[in-house]
Amino acid sequence: MTQKTNYFKLGLFVILAFALTAAMLIAFGAGQFLRTETLAETYFNESVQGLDIGSEVKYKGVKIGAVKSITTPTKVYDIASNYVLVTFALSEDCYVGQTGKNPKERMKKAVKDGLSVFLSFNGLTGSAYLETDYKRNGPDELKITWTPENLYVPSRSSNIKQVSDALSQAMETLGSLDFKEMKEELSALLKGLNITKVSEQAESLLRELRQTNKDLAKILTSGQVKQLLTDAGASVADLKQIVQAAKVPIKQTLADINTASGSFKRMATGLEQGYEGKLTEMSEKMNTVLASLENTSRLLENMIWTNADVIEKTIGNLEDTTENLNQFTRELREYPGRILMEAPPARKTSTSGKEK
Repeated sequence: MTQKTNYFKLGLFVILAFALTAAMLIAFGAGQFLRTETLAETYFNESVQGLDIGSEVKYKGVKIGAVKSITTPTKVYDIASNYVLVTFALSEDCYVGQTGKNPKERMKKAVKDGLSVFLSFNGLTGSAYLETDYKRNGPDELKITWTPENLYVPSRSSNIKQVSDALSQAMETLGSLDFKEMKEELSALLKGLNITKVSEQAESLLRELRQTNKDLAKILTSGQVKQLLTDAGASVADLKQIVQAAKVPIKQTLADINTASGSFKRMATGLEQGYEGKLTEMSEKMNTVLASLENTSRLLENMIWTNADVIEKTIGNLEDTTENLNQFTRELREYPGRILMEAPPARKTSTSGKEK
């Protein structure tokens, strides 16, 4: 009887243990089994080598889902197509820079704003995954003649495919070039050029440039140029000295006029105070005199600049006279017998025809 009771308890314990295990599995795994997945699909016009089921789907490096299947539209939709169909599930925390109640709503807004998906790789030879981001150029224009079963996310070419296409295009361009024809044209061009003649012309041009530089240096270092610069400096110095010397007397004259004007003003004030009712007319005349003196002062100031122009003209005339004397002296040095050999000027005769 006791042995039977122990078997009963053991069996009851085992049944309860299985029941508790099943309840725990249901409690912790019910969310996973009952949760509905948000599926999306995209198409690629390139190889997806390295992409596997379970590969991550990311938005700027943040995981937002996983790849569920990799197949072709021909198998799913029974239509001729050269594309690759990739279906992926979106997680609940998929936001992709948008707001909304669920992942599907947020993803629709993102696609409308230009979101696209493309292949990316973990290193140059690593495994592939799907990356999503907004792109100015937008997704590739794929021809889709069927209605996708799931949320459609446009795709664009991966960076590796873009580089590969660029290299292929460059190679095709190089292949289309006729290097043999280019070589023949270059050889004909070189033969047509007279290298010897071009070299002689270049040497002649260099010789002319050297001679021109020598002549210019000789002119700049000649005594005539130095003398001309010296005379110009002396003329400017004399002009400055004359103007400076003229300023002092004129300033003294202006100061004296100002002093006289002050004296007249003081005199007028004294007379006005002594004969306030009688000398009003005299005061007005004195004001007129003072105004005349001020006008005279302005005229004297203007005379400074007027005299400066006259002095400048006088110095110019002196320079011209000096230049004429220098020219006459040089002519005497070169032709000393000119004065003796030249015929004298004709004599003037009176009205009666007799010589004076």
